[in-house]
Amino acid sequence: MHLGWEKTLEKAFDFYWFSNMRKYVRKFVENCITCKVSKSKSGKTQAELHPITKVTVPWHTIHIDATGKLSGQQKSKEYIFVLINAFTKYVLLRHTSNIDAVSAVNALKAGLSLFGAPTRVIADQGRCFANKHFRDFCNTNNIHLHLISTGTSRANGQVERVMSTLKNMLTAVEVNKERTWQDAVDDVQLAFNCTVNRVVKASPLELLIGKVARPLSLLALGDQDQDDVDIVGIKEQAVNSINANARMDKERFDRGKAKVSKFTVGDFVLIENHERNQTKLDPKFRGPFKIVELLDGDRYLLKAIDSNRTYQYAHERLRAMPNCYVPPEFEISSYVDGVEEQATQPNKF
Repeated sequence: MHLGWEKTLEKAFDFYWFSNMRKYVRKFVENCITCKVSKSKSGKTQAELHPITKVTVPWHTIHIDATGKLSGQQKSKEYIFVLINAFTKYVLLRHTSNIDAVSAVNALKAGLSLFGAPTRVIADQGRCFANKHFRDFCNTNNIHLHLISTGTSRANGQVERVMSTLKNMLTAVEVNKERTWQDAVDDVQLAFNCTVNRVVKASPLELLIGKVARPLSLLALGDQDQDDVDIVGIKEQAVNSINANARMDKERFDRGKAKVSKFTVGDFVLIENHERNQTKLDPKFRGPFKIVELLDGDRYLLKAIDSNRTYQYAHERLRAMPNCYVPPEFEISSYVDGVEEQATQPNKF
């Protein structure tokens, strides 16, 4: 492994010199496969935020995810599927003992029984969502399933933020020990949907049904006679706020990021290994993989070179495979059995 091309060049200068030495050493080090696989990324990340299209129709776009194990022994684990409407921010919680495709479909059915089929469902690459059973259910009900790229949780950021708050709320329930978290799920869901959302400046139930709602424990005698809210006005306010927040998020995310140098179909790349799935001394990248399709949002469909398995990754999780050839300006002559031959260039990956 090399400690950077400049340090390698400095060492080489102690013993050698030849024409174009600086360019040759830099090209050689930057295309060292050992360094490419072993070293973590450094410098600015090549990334750009691509916000999803904002649709101002309730229950048009749904974000879905499942929590990690909340409680239970090895054979009796318990989880919660979380669904959130992208526009109204309405949250639906579904308690389950499994996170397989059948449970994911049942969680989605719970939403369908209330509001009908959404137009689009956004989920991660978890097995329960990438499974054929879940895909077939979405196709049957004319639901567009959008699976985000591996390792880019920000693409499903709305549900990720709810998950973080949900775990804190359920932990508080467990700490109080007045009841179990399983008994509190419905009240937690109501609390989410009664609380004013920072982005839309209204509660999910106000946007959804045009009425101010409160948790049951906070209801007063006169609440049932309360006037309805101006649903047209708050929806217009929500639209303006969502668009302004999206612009601000994009500016904040893109600031300090490097311009994306996009790959093309046929390029070979390495995939960054996730740190939580390995030890500190494991390779930081694996591959090579071939890019077989360009997707929107600086994403790529990759194919393993030793199988037909495909992967979907964002640009920032990839690293270009080294060029496996000597540039023409660095071609050298070699002698074989006293006969001078021009060095050939191996095929590029």
